[in-house]
Amino acid sequence: MARNRTTGIDLARLALAAGVLSLAGLAQGQTRYDFILVDSFNPGFGESYLWDINERNQAVGVATKFNTIGYPPIVWSESAGKEIITPGWPRAISDTGWVAGVSYVQNLVTGQVFTPPLLSGTYPILNFGGVNNAGVAVGMIQTCNCSNSGGVQQVPLIWDEVNGSRTINVPNAKGLKRVNNSNTAIGWLYGNASSEGFVVDLSTEQYTVLGDIFPAIGVGPTRANDINDAGQIVGTRNGNYPVYSYGYLYRPDSGFELLPFPGSGYQLAMTPFGINNLGVIVGEIYINGSSRAFVYTPADGTRDLNDPTLVDGLPNGYVMMTAQKINDNGWIVGYGYGGGGGIYSAYVLRPRGSGCAADFNNDGFVNGDDYDTFAVLFDAGDTGADFNHDGFVNGNDYDAFAEAFDAGC
Repeated sequence: MARNRTTGIDLARLALAAGVLSLAGLAQGQTRYDFILVDSFNPGFGESYLWDINERNQAVGVATKFNTIGYPPIVWSESAGKEIITPGWPRAISDTGWVAGVSYVQNLVTGQVFTPPLLSGTYPILNFGGVNNAGVAVGMIQTCNCSNSGGVQQVPLIWDEVNGSRTINVPNAKGLKRVNNSNTAIGWLYGNASSEGFVVDLSTEQYTVLGDIFPAIGVGPTRANDINDAGQIVGTRNGNYPVYSYGYLYRPDSGFELLPFPGSGYQLAMTPFGINNLGVIVGEIYINGSSRAFVYTPADGTRDLNDPTLVDGLPNGYVMMTAQKINDNGWIVGYGYGGGGGIYSAYVLRPRGSGCAADFNNDGFVNGDDYDTFAVLFDAGDTGADFNHDGFVNGNDYDAFAEAFDAGC
């Protein structure tokens, strides 16, 4: 994301408006979404999945295709649709166009495809789960030429174009899952059966095992699923019956917060998979063992995205099983089944224009907190401040935000 400031921004007007609206505390309604089905290359047949979406509203995943073996990797956008890319099972796409998956990392802007080299004493497969805007990809690599079904014979893997492949010195670490734009990553210890989450600074290798600082509730392991640029982490902690699993939010400055269960009719179980830079969380909740996609904000709590009052255009019979990721624009990706798609088919949820863009922190109010959140991102040149989505962070974004802020909702 380019950063290009311009002059002539009326900061005083925006700050004054922030003060006025902070006193007014204008309450807003819940965000509504338009449903977009991203089916396989042969609609109504096969499978498709989406796992990540960047601030340009580009999503990555896989989609089956007749006469093609396996699951072709794809990048999707509303304007271009599905396009086949190189990294297998792509789990991550950065705002700058880096895509990471199995065996390869690709730069969609330049078209370059990279095959990260093996570490000494390691074997294929290289499996990347995260990549940031600098092109730093994180994942795992096997230490044996074997099935590795228990997920024990492997080590964390880090790669970028300048420094090449390397690992980190965290005892018992088996892989890295995501990395933010400050080069802070989350990963897991031990094997698949008891994967304990940790957070690590890739520059210093200082790390914290999350289970060591988790409150005395539930039982281990404490898994980490996503991290945003503020270092906030979401994941799960096993519960004691009747609680199957807790969903948590970890903030470096205040510690852990348990997310609220959705209420009557749902099991006491939740799995958060994604958190954006505004603190909006998505994942799975459960009814009789069947998963359903959810979105969580402090203002509205935990909501089932299959609620037709929240999502327009949801095909009859389609169930969104999981929400995997949400970007700072509020776009959500995941997958589900039914409704005329293939066996499993991916979806994108696009926030409706009736949503309130000025409610920048999605807390249900337009006030000084929204101004402060936007200003912090703008001053840092963060992609989250690209309010007009033109690929630059500059005065045009400030003007667009000021206009929306002045108008309220």
